[in-house]
Order: sequence, then C-alpha cells, then structure tokens
Amino acid sequence: MSDANIHKIKQKISEKGIKINPIVPITAIREFEKRNEIILPEELMEFYTLIGNGGKMIDDFSLKSFDELEIDIEKVKKAFPFTAFWVWEDGDEHKDGNMEDVCKGNIELIDIGCGQTWNIIVTGKERGQMWNFTDVGIQPCVPKRNFLSWYEYWLDGNDDYFAEFR
Repeated sequence: MSDANIHKIKQKISEKGIKINPIVPITAIREFEKRNEIILPEELMEFYTLIGNGGKMIDDFSLKSFDELEIDIEKVKKAFPFTAFWVWEDGDEHKDGNMEDVCKGNIELIDIGCGQTWNIIVTGKERGQMWNFTDVGIQPCVPKRNFLSWYEYWLDGNDDYFAEFR
C-alpha cells in the first residue's frame, strides 16, 4: 500500500480516537515468519509495522496484537482451499473442502463474539483476503477485501461486508 494510504488510515484512526498499540519491528515479523515457515500477507505486515500492533476498535471489539495471534503451525501452513462461502449448517458438502480444511491457512484477527470471527487467509487462492467465520459457516467479504481495505472500510463506518452477495 502506498505511504499516502497508510497516512490516511492513521489519520482516520486518530480522528476517531481509536487506541492502537505501538508498532511491531519488522525484525519481529520476519523472525515469526521464519520460525513458523509462513509469510504473512503484505497488508497485515504493513498494519503491524507501520500503523499499530492491534488495539480497540470503535464497536468495542479488539484487533489482536501481533503477540496475541494464535496459530496452529501445521494447519496455518496448509493451503486454505475455499474460494466461495459455505454454510455447513445446511448439511451441504462443499466442492473445495471439508470441515477439517476450515482451520487451514488462516489466522483469527478479531473475535466479535457469538461464535463469529474475522480471519485473514494466509495461504491458498484467497491469500490476503478477509473472511468471516461463524459457528455455522464461512464467507469472504463481497466484494473481496484485503486486510487494509477491510479495516479502512470499517473505519469509514461501514459494516455491510456482504452487500454484493445479496
């Protein structure tokens, strides 16, 4: 992302009085990547190293700090196979994967409660995209959004991440 876009996001955070933790050194990110044999999506790395290390959000949710990221090393390295939503509560099979595959290639960034989280996809065709995980299914943003575009959309007061889906 350009320096101008990073500056714009920082300005919006400041204007809204959002508390963001101090940035993470790039060396910490690179050590994490090397140790876990994964490469974080560029937009997430930029957020942590140029904007802030997680913090409170407007609606009282929290964006996890870099140190709070919980990963299963073996699962996160495997490709996230899904490219389309899946509501398993409907009892349907999915053409891209199964329940065991849901845990692969993604990291939870925000727990919004009631069995819902926002996760970033770190492997597979959807790498870098934000997906909503619930107790009944998974769904990408529509239109698709990488982390920084998802975050800025939220900063702008938007919350309909599935508008084009309807």
